[in-house]
This record gives sequence, C-alpha cells and structure tokens, in this order.
Amino acid sequence: MEASDGPAIVIDTEPQDFEENSGDVVVGENGDSEIPPEALAAVDELKEEMENIVLETPKIDFIPTQLTEEFPLTYKDNDNKERLVLAYAENFRLQYVHLYRDRKPLFLNPVNECGTEKFVCTTIRPTLLPFHELYNFDGCAELVADYITFDGLDPPIELPKTMVSPATVLKRQRGNSFEMSTLLCSLLLGAGYDAYVVCGYATREVTQCDETRDVCPLLKKKDEVKAEEEKKEVKKYSVKPPKDLRSKFILNQEKRKEEEREKEIKEKKNEEKAKQEELEKPPPDDLFGLRVHSWVLILAGKREVPENFFIEPLTGNSFATTHDSFLGIESIWNNTNYWLNMQDCSNGCKDLVFDLGDCVRWEFMFPSNEKPILEIPDLDDDGLDAFDEDEDDVEKHLDMPPRGGDLSLTLKEYQTRCPQGKKSVLYKRAKLEKCAHYLNRDGLITKLSIYHDKDLKDLIQVKEWFSNRSDQLDLRVTNHRTGLVTEHYKQGRPRHLKEQTYKAISPGPESERTQIFYNQARVDGLTRRDETPLEMTEHFTDRDDFLYYRQVVFGRRQKKLEPSGSLPSSNPRPIVRIVERFQRNRKVPADEDVAERMFLISEDRIQLTFHHQDGKITASVREFIKPPNANDKGAILTYSPDMTSTFQVDPHKKPAKITAV
Repeated sequence: MEASDGPAIVIDTEPQDFEENSGDVVVGENGDSEIPPEALAAVDELKEEMENIVLETPKIDFIPTQLTEEFPLTYKDNDNKERLVLAYAENFRLQYVHLYRDRKPLFLNPVNECGTEKFVCTTIRPTLLPFHELYNFDGCAELVADYITFDGLDPPIELPKTMVSPATVLKRQRGNSFEMSTLLCSLLLGAGYDAYVVCGYATREVTQCDETRDVCPLLKKKDEVKAEEEKKEVKKYSVKPPKDLRSKFILNQEKRKEEEREKEIKEKKNEEKAKQEELEKPPPDDLFGLRVHSWVLILAGKREVPENFFIEPLTGNSFATTHDSFLGIESIWNNTNYWLNMQDCSNGCKDLVFDLGDCVRWEFMFPSNEKPILEIPDLDDDGLDAFDEDEDDVEKHLDMPPRGGDLSLTLKEYQTRCPQGKKSVLYKRAKLEKCAHYLNRDGLITKLSIYHDKDLKDLIQVKEWFSNRSDQLDLRVTNHRTGLVTEHYKQGRPRHLKEQTYKAISPGPESERTQIFYNQARVDGLTRRDETPLEMTEHFTDRDDFLYYRQVVFGRRQKKLEPSGSLPSSNPRPIVRIVERFQRNRKVPADEDVAERMFLISEDRIQLTFHHQDGKITASVREFIKPPNANDKGAILTYSPDMTSTFQVDPHKKPAKITAV
C-alpha cells in the first residue's frame, strides 16, 4: 500500500464506556432511548448545511495522452534508481511529519507534465547554452525573466501539485515560480555557480511579480567611485605659502552654520521622503508570511562569488540574503541533495546561516561529501584511527541518478526572448517596454517612459534604445517638458557624430541644435558644434594649426521669388562674419602667431590679432582690405600698401615687408 501525502488518520472502532448520567438521552419504559425533538432539529439543520458544501478536486494540468508520445521515456516512467530515491524521500517525509507536526509539508515529489511522480532534485538539468551572455548569472536571470511568462500559484498559500520539466517550461514559455527557479538553477549550475532552488515564503509584491512600488533598474544611480586625491609632496626648499590671516573663530562659526544648514536640508528631505513612503505604503496583507514562493540561492565560493545572494527568477533581479522581501525558507535543493532548514525565520532570512555542512542548521536528506559535515572533535581520540581504516571499508551512500542537460534554445528563440517578442513592465512612475531584436523596423529594443505621477498619466521623459541601425543610433531621449530630443550614436556613423540635441518641433535645418563628435576619428578634430538660425559655433581639439574655435554669423535671407514648398537651401542665408581663434604656438614669436582671425565679409575686411607678448597688455593687430576686383573671375589681383594697416606693439621692431605681409 502506497503511503499517503499526509499523516494517517486512525479511527478507533472499539466501544467506549460512558457513565450513566453522562448524557441527556431519555430512556423509555422498554429500555429504548428517545431522542429529544431539539436534537433531531439540530441534526436536520446540520444535514442541510452539509449538503450545501461542494467539494472540488484540484485540477492538475496534464498533457493529453496523445501528446505525451513526443516526450522521452524518462518523463513517463521511473527507473529502479529513481524509484529508490522516491522511497528514500518518502521515508524522509514520514520522519519529518512525525517530528515536526506544526510545520508545512515538504515539496519533494510533485508529478510532472506526463503525470509521473518525480523527485525535485532529479528535475534540475544543469546545462550551459551556447550563448556567451548566459555564462554570467545576470544573463541567465534576465533570460528566464524575459523568456518565461509567470503564472501565479492558486491558492497562493499552498505548494503546487505539479512541476513540469525545465525543457517543457522553455517550450511552453510559461511557468510558476518553482518551475522558473528550477530552470534558472539548471542554467546557473551549467555555468559553474553553486546554485540552489529555494522553497519558502515572500511578500505579496514578490509572489505576484508586482514592481509598481520599485524603482526601475535603468533609473537607479550607479555608485560614483570617488578618486582619492593625491597628496602633494612638500619639497624641503619649497616656498612656504602665505600666512592665513583670517580669524579662526569666524571660520569655525561659518563652518558650524553651514553644517547646521546642511543638516536642516537633510532632515527636511528625510521628512518629505518618509511622508511620501507613508502615502505609497501598500495596504496590509492578510496572508503576510503565508504566501509560498520559490527563488534561487547562490552561495559564495565558485566562480569567484564573494558573498551569498538571492536571485528572483520572476524579475531577474539580485538581492542580498537579508532583504525584507523574503520572509522565510523551508528547504533548498540542487541536483545532488535536499536540505531542510532548521533555523528560526521569525526575523525573515536576515539571521540565517547558509552553511549547509552544519547539521544543526540544515538537515540533509542524502549523506554526501559535497558539503563537509561539521564534527565536534573528541578529546580522548588521538586522531590515529583514520589511518587504520581500509579504503574498501568506506561507506557508500545513495546518490542522484545521472541526468544530462536536455535544455536547448535556437538562435532565433534566444533573440526573440519575450513571448511574441514584446514585454511590458510597470515600475514606480515608469513603464518599461522590451522588444526583440529585428522585431521593429526602426530597430527599437527598449523603451522607458518616465511619469510624474503614480497613475502614469503625466509623461515627463521617454528613453528609447535601438540596435542594428545603419546610422548607428543607440539611444534617443525625448523630454516632453522642454521639447528637447537628445540622440546618442555609436562609433562608425558618417562624419563621426556622437550626440546631438534639437527641438522636437523643429528637427530640420536652421534650428537650435547641439552636436558632439568623436574628435579622434575626425581629420579636422571637430569636437562640438552649436547651431542657431543666425549663428554656428564650432570647437576643435588637437589640430596641427592650433585652431580651437570658429564662429560663423549669418545675416537675413534676401527676398527672392521662389516656388512654394522650396527648401531653405535654395536661398541660403548670407555669411556676415567668421571668427577663428588659435592656441599659442611656442615655436613662433608671439607677434607673428595669430590668436584671432576675423573675416568681416559684409565689410570686405580681414582682421588678424596676434598673441600677447610676455609682459605686454596689448597685442599686435593687422588688417586687410579686400581688393575691389576680387569677385571678377578673370581679373588679376594686385595688393598695395593701402590695402593693409598694422598696429605693432613694439615700436622699435622693424616692420615686415609688404611681400611678407
């Protein structure tokens, strides 16, 4: 007879002794008992209430028989070793029920998609998929969170009756928290991590995958690494700094006032933050601490993991083991063993010690050498008995049946990620939309909408990420308050544009626009360009001619008869002035090194201003006048001394010849 899922209920059929006056039964003259009418009425009422009770058997989602033929035989039947493992697990469960009657039942051997009972450890299939992003834990977590659609437990306080295999979860792209955790643990074990599936309890928001009160991960500020200031070496014979003649009392008073002002500002911000958190606090949960959930635990050690942490498979986020969202742990397991938590979880998971070799804190199911058992040394033992043991006398323990990885994903399935290629997640005052690569014609893969209110009605900003575009567009940020659009480009774009900002209402020419370039990839060293309808300013760096600034001023457009709908380029604005500025060239004398070159086109003049000489407060200036026949194509240009004028700072220096000028 197979063992039941719960403790056996024994019904005692032996007659019991009652005292003579123990009841209110009336005995008649013939010795027959007469039941009072009140008792009969109560019995009839109880029968009517019991008839209204409807018992529903739990629905178990099995695959139809005609569809199970495509599954391997291991899905539909257990071999001898698996049956032995199931018997071992059943024995462990019976001992657990007998010793801990007040604890919830263990999640040991649910049925799979073919209706076959399987031990949870044998369901895990360590697999390393051929994608380099899946060699890290964050890539595996992101894949499971995006690829699988979450199905909540019903009811949320009971363990699931079935748990399908990870391969079927990948095929269906649907699963509950236990199935998603098993899939994630399989990928992490294949990548070399010390990963475990956790069965425990979590908050309502975690079990329902509700992130509306969490900040979007794309909006979290990264910790800024403060660079340590290098201490200046004080030389022995260096000049001493001037003496500080300021009053130390006044300086201390100013410092104290500044600290008090900063303290008040900080307290005010904390009060506002506390009020905001109180307003946004979720309503109380009647099932707090009872909601069953499953997630993944990664222990430190393998893959150079510095400390233990949790991974939530529903969202792909990582949490510390002391996070408030996880309220307790019943058991954990991997592909080799099963551990029962013996520690107090009244304070959540904050006080738990994840030393699986400690039998006091973690009760194991199968003895193994994977996690060394902590033993108290015997003072009377000299430790020499270990050398007397024969190698053949080592006790052999039951281990898990070998299971190879049967998980697979094609390149198309991996790139599609989300079911039907799209997924939307609601965060605190934000909405995140993910799309598969090559799904949209414009290459959009991620869209983040930021709102001012929690109802997601007052839109502030939209961030759009793109991929595989010919123009190398990577990110577009649209500010709906200012109307500005900022586009970021990867390297490889023509003209090596890196970033540009313009107004959404006037994206065309002759509008306000700021452009930033990859100056190292450009021949002219252009770094930045600012445009307005009447002006253009350019900044350069690392040029051989030392040019670092250029300004072009435009005039009003001349009125001409043009057809309707003609482009502004057909009638361009005239250039009024061009100003160029140069850095100092130490190889050339200052009075011969041009600092500013100004082309006064409207006045037909060119003005050169040279760099200041050492100890001089004025600079030399030279001016040229455009020849009158400069616009004639066939004319011969001739220069005369009247066409140039010079202001020379050093009056004793011999003026330059006209040919040199």
